Amino acid sequence: MNTKDLSFKIADHPCRIIFRKGIDDGREYLPSYAPFYTPEPNPRNIFLLTVSDDLVNTQPEGKEIGQFDAGGCNHGVFLLDNGGFKIIISNPRGEVAAAMKADKHFQNVGVTLYGNEANKRFGLNNTIMITFAFSAAYHNTLLMHSSVIMHSGKAYMFLGTSGTGKSTHSDLWVANIPDSHILNDDNPAVRFLDDGSVRVYGTPWSGKRDYYLNTSLPLGALVRLEQAPQNQIRRETKIQGFATILTSCSTMIWDKESYRKITDTVSKVATVTPVFHLKNLPEPAAAWMSHDAVTS
Repeated sequence: MNTKDLSFKIADHPCRIIFRKGIDDGREYLPSYAPFYTPEPNPRNIFLLTVSDDLVNTQPEGKEIGQFDAGGCNHGVFLLDNGGFKIIISNPRGEVAAAMKADKHFQNVGVTLYGNEANKRFGLNNTIMITFAFSAAYHNTLLMHSSVIMHSGKAYMFLGTSGTGKSTHSDLWVANIPDSHILNDDNPAVRFLDDGSVRVYGTPWSGKRDYYLNTSLPLGALVRLEQAPQNQIRRETKIQGFATILTSCSTMIWDKESYRKITDTVSKVATVTPVFHLKNLPEPAAAWMSHDAVTS
């Protein structure tokens, strides 16, 4: 194996990156991936990503079908004639950081990075995250926007749009409820396994806080947060739970095949996992209210 190549596992899915030209040491670009590296490549990789400075240009190509929002950055998505995709990845200032091409199922992907070193790191990280989200979709796996607490052998996920207090609620659990620790604070992976169980996995993507844990626990419950003048919690119906989970998943609604795979997995998760809606204030009483509901 080329020593420049990197093999790793995310949510127990083997993945591989090949560095052809332009980057001497990919590990320097990907510090949050260190806990996920594996010593040897796996022939059953869910994706193979090739990085080179001469693979993909920044020009629009094919039919523009949408904008993929990743952490507030909009990336242009183009449908190619062969059924694959070209995605132009931009940083928060709107500058191009990477251009990637993927086959239809994101199993084989090529990327070229642009700009200074910080920009290239941003582009590569986002390329891997997008590639994982849509290759893993074909393996009953969801990449979700959530903060996750580990407590008494289970994982509890807090969902909601940006600014609803997911990280704050996790911090309230850690500060007030014994045996509570943060697993991931932005983009955990959720797998529906062959035995009908659901597990939550740490990933290399945890937003602004460094919770890059290569571990997993059974999913105990999901809680949708909403800021309110008083604390109140109720359990959602399975249909409501389906909608709550789906809106927190990374999806490309314009790609009907991957979207169908994601909605199928969401339906399975919602069928076997309780989902709650917590209206709350950012206070310890709200953390105890959600704790008592999800662990009862």
